[in-house]
Amino acid sequence: MYGTFKALASFLAVVAGIQAQESSVSRSFYGMAYSPDGALLPQCGADQASVTRDMSKLAQLTPRIRLYGADCNQTELVLQGIKEAGNVDLSVWLGIFIDGNDTVYERQLNAVTTAIQKYGTEHIAGITVGNEYLLLSYGDGGSATDPKGVAARTTLLNYIQKTNQTLKAMKLDRNIPLGTADAGSAVTKELCAGADYVMANVHPWFGHVPLEQSAGWTWQFFQDFDVNVCAQAPNKPIMYIAETGWPTASDNASMTTNGPSPASVQGLQTFMDTFVCQANKNNTNYFFFELKDEEWKKKYGGVEPYWGLYDFNMKYKEGLKVPNCPVTSPTGRAAGPAPGHSGSAGSGSKNGAKSAASSTHAAASTLAFALLASGIYAIL
Repeated sequence: MYGTFKALASFLAVVAGIQAQESSVSRSFYGMAYSPDGALLPQCGADQASVTRDMSKLAQLTPRIRLYGADCNQTELVLQGIKEAGNVDLSVWLGIFIDGNDTVYERQLNAVTTAIQKYGTEHIAGITVGNEYLLLSYGDGGSATDPKGVAARTTLLNYIQKTNQTLKAMKLDRNIPLGTADAGSAVTKELCAGADYVMANVHPWFGHVPLEQSAGWTWQFFQDFDVNVCAQAPNKPIMYIAETGWPTASDNASMTTNGPSPASVQGLQTFMDTFVCQANKNNTNYFFFELKDEEWKKKYGGVEPYWGLYDFNMKYKEGLKVPNCPVTSPTGRAAGPAPGHSGSAGSGSKNGAKSAASSTHAAASTLAFALLASGIYAIL
């Protein structure tokens, strides 16, 4: 009998933990960086069920997400996932990854335009051509203004122009903004002049910045090296922080600390507590990095795989609590399914959350009764 009640107590503790975890999630992030699991050539293992699940979770955290590329059908998987989750309120910046190879660009451009033709423009907020293409082109020790950097910028802007021409030929119902994402140190006035928006990666961890100074440093770096630079361009592009966050672990003990502060869950919590609400208040556009850990990055070692709010198995990291400063959606909608939508997967909504909570309570009650009954039967 004692063992029965002990099992019951353990189960109820787990249920309480799940409910406490759910209550710690708030739609407080301006935006979130996202890559579907398995959306990598040549395997292309991303599946619709997982992406739909992710769309439901993302809609609870933010009204905006950005993608990095279009290989492995990820554009359609995301747009279909939004639909299956109940047409949840997510605005998506699609991605076209480039490496200077025209074949790679054409393949992804075709994937993006095919998805737009199939799903329309409702959830599309922009198309980001390139991710750190300039940084990867000029490499360590180079700069955006040296010959390699200038050549890479020319290639990138040509791809943006070609994308623009392709979209115009499609005669869509509205214009889709085009931009790029790169290292915060790679932004130049010339780059800004060729884009509707510019996204800049600003990572205090890689800047060797003390944790307690990281939020302020992130904002100041973005202002000094990105916002103020693009303000000199005639078109005044919209500015976003493409990535910012804090790692929670490292595969290599010697790389757990990068400068004065360690990679830890508490570090991520501190960065969220000091950055998120403050950035929302001062109208900084940012995409938090990121929804979940990325196991494929283990090949790079160090902290690379461990930036998510969720771990590899989509378990919310213990102890994390999202700051409570909800943002306004650009659509004015709430997180859940669109009014009148009959989709079966509405777990991203408040109703879906209530339904899930009710199911959890029901499961707890059922098992509790079963365990108690077993205990009583054992006595008899």
